[in-house]
Amino acid sequence: MGARGAFVDVNMDDFTFVAGGQQYQSIGMSGEVKVLLQTRGGVKAPEYSHTANRVYAVLQDGKLKHVAYYDDKHKQAVSIDLLHEHKGVRPHRHEYMSHNKNDPGIPPTAAEMALIRRIKKEYGLQ
Repeated sequence: MGARGAFVDVNMDDFTFVAGGQQYQSIGMSGEVKVLLQTRGGVKAPEYSHTANRVYAVLQDGKLKHVAYYDDKHKQAVSIDLLHEHKGVRPHRHEYMSHNKNDPGIPPTAAEMALIRRIKKEYGLQ
């Protein structure tokens, strides 16, 4: 599993990994969500998914750090950050890779929060 820009060219269906890209290890599934640990580098949700319409949960130090949703073009559509706040909102969501400091703090939807609670419970996370 590769990550944040680790693929050569997603738009041309070239899912070859770029040398030195961030790497993730799948540790299981929670329903339709693939649960990942990052094996090196800073922990960020992957920018691209090899599988279209995928949902990933990214763990760091025994905590759920991100839940990320991908569109039919393999690109990140929504990223939910759980370990820090944005504009006073924690957890909060970003859409289409926008992490602009001027974006409003948007809380996750009720369905997203239910998914987060389920993953935390299944994996014994904080």
